[in-house]
Amino acid sequence: MLTGSFTFVAMTYNVWGDAHLEQREPAIRDLLETRPPDLLATQELRPGSRAVIDAALPGHERVHDDFPGWAVQSNLWWRTELFTHVEHGAHDVGILDEHARLFWVRLRAADATDLVFATAHLTWPGHRDERADRANRRTGQAEAVVAALDEIAGTAPCLFTVDINDIGEPLWVLGNGGFLDSFTALGRTSPVTHPVAPLPFATGRGTRLSPLGSPAKAIDWIFARGPVTTRASEVVEFFSAGIAPSDHKPVAATYTLPPG
Repeated sequence: MLTGSFTFVAMTYNVWGDAHLEQREPAIRDLLETRPPDLLATQELRPGSRAVIDAALPGHERVHDDFPGWAVQSNLWWRTELFTHVEHGAHDVGILDEHARLFWVRLRAADATDLVFATAHLTWPGHRDERADRANRRTGQAEAVVAALDEIAGTAPCLFTVDINDIGEPLWVLGNGGFLDSFTALGRTSPVTHPVAPLPFATGRGTRLSPLGSPAKAIDWIFARGPVTTRASEVVEFFSAGIAPSDHKPVAATYTLPPG
């Protein structure tokens, strides 16, 4: 590590809404108590899962805001010993779900470096509008994310976490916008992040709209841009008493900010 540099762990996690939350709640808590990240971004958040995360991360703070999306779509947590809140926002980038936005927070690290930490959950390919005209909505959404983060973060360190719901062009858009995922940065490819299998629930796997169900794929990512160095990256395998915390696997990555 460089002298005076600042290292931290970020995690992104799609927490699967309210599905089977009563059964999954202990596993969510166990995951975060066993593997507490310094920064946590969530997708498919609900008030119930938000309360579980708050209880599991007592040394963290999150965004408090009246906009409903921070309770029913996404929120962002940070370890208060390492980061302080500067400002936050929610930008409309065209995601086709009520209250869905690009959610972001500007944090000041303990070394006085500012970092933008952001998340989004791009539109599901089975959305009725996309099924009607076969037009990929996620490419335009990724372009809007890059434009928004150009304005919000500029050349400062920036982490963008996402359930991208795609395996092609939206990833290229982010790459062309200067964002490098935590696996490519280390000369690796990402393991599968969705779906978790087997799940110990009587539940449908994936979507009824396809005879394939939900093919195994990597759709959960942490991207970085600016003066921040990727040190390690992992798709986290975790079960608690045989229960998976979600139908997605969390992605965790270790980063270093240069000396301030």
